[in-house]
Amino acid sequence: MYSKSVTINGNYVIFYTSKEIIFEKTFNTKITMKKTIIVLAAIAGIQTSAQAWNLTGNAGTTPNNNFIGTTDNQSLVFTTNNAEKMRITPEGRFIFYNIGTPGMVWDKNLFFGGGTDNTTTTNNVAFGMGTLTQVTGGGGNTAFGNNALSSFSNGLCNVAVGFNSMRHTDSGNYNTALGMNALEYFKQGLGNIGVGNSAIGSGSLIGDFNVAVGTSALRYINSGNYNTIIGGESFRSLAKGSYNINIGHANARLITSGSNNIIIGNFITTYNATSPENELNIGNWIVGNNGTIGIGQFSTQLPADGISTDGAKYKLFVKDGIRTERVKVDISASNGWADYVFAKDYKLMPLKELDHFISINGHLPEVPTTEEAIKNGIELKEMNILLLKKVEELTLYTLEQEKRIQALEKKIK
Repeated sequence: MYSKSVTINGNYVIFYTSKEIIFEKTFNTKITMKKTIIVLAAIAGIQTSAQAWNLTGNAGTTPNNNFIGTTDNQSLVFTTNNAEKMRITPEGRFIFYNIGTPGMVWDKNLFFGGGTDNTTTTNNVAFGMGTLTQVTGGGGNTAFGNNALSSFSNGLCNVAVGFNSMRHTDSGNYNTALGMNALEYFKQGLGNIGVGNSAIGSGSLIGDFNVAVGTSALRYINSGNYNTIIGGESFRSLAKGSYNINIGHANARLITSGSNNIIIGNFITTYNATSPENELNIGNWIVGNNGTIGIGQFSTQLPADGISTDGAKYKLFVKDGIRTERVKVDISASNGWADYVFAKDYKLMPLKELDHFISINGHLPEVPTTEEAIKNGIELKEMNILLLKKVEELTLYTLEQEKRIQALEKKIK
């Protein structure tokens, strides 16, 4: 009669071709069973409880009992093509490419959910679905967040952190995007920084060294360089411009072009509502135009050339007065002062002519009329020199009269 024995947990089972099956224990106890199928089912149950993970999937697992890993103090190692690519140490440290010794690494990329197998670049890090999926040149780029640097092909040391950050960027070097949609449609350039949701986000910018900090700051810029915008919504609609400086929220929000503007404050609108150039505005207290400065509230923009309504040129306009302890005025030339009145050849207007002039005009010669003073104002230096001139002329008149009085007194005596 054919038989086969198998040892299970210290017992052995003998299979017979007959319908009887005998379990013989080591102490010679015999158990007789009638049906072969019962024993087979028991053996199958033993095998199921001891089997390894199935390559085609597993069902009925218990997380505390069924897992992939080690039960001793050894690392868990993952390999591809029989080469180690990652291990998890007993301390919980992830090690890639079997690089476990201290020191710097210059020839590896680290890709989670992104990257490309066709790149020859190094030192790139991609973490997120769709990150750095088209890079073919450059290196040292970091993309963190779904679609970050997704279309990027070539460049060095760019950092994109946030969903869709630098998503449509073609190429560039040393650019930084931090925040959802930051620098999203930025195309090409050097040293641009966008921090905040949609900062430099929508204008397909080609430009260098632009800085935008704040939600939608400099959002729609298309071309420009060296703009520094700090404040949410500020310069939001600017499409073209360079050398602008802004500090504050929602300043010049609707302008579409402009350069060389300096704005500090909040919710400030420029005099030129669409395309300001060379404007200064600090809190609506200090304003300027092309270097001409104004202090106070001005309903119209200051002249860019500084030429006022009186035809004179000024660099500073002040509303509502100036109070100070000292004012010093420079005299540009020696003939600018009034001492020439005392020169021997100075011709003093005769008193009779002076009397005639005053009776007709109602003011001294060379002195502005009331209407002129109201219309054009008074130039402080010129007025002081003019008043000094009149005082000196008055002194001459007085001296001349004194001489006549003395002569008459001599005749009387």
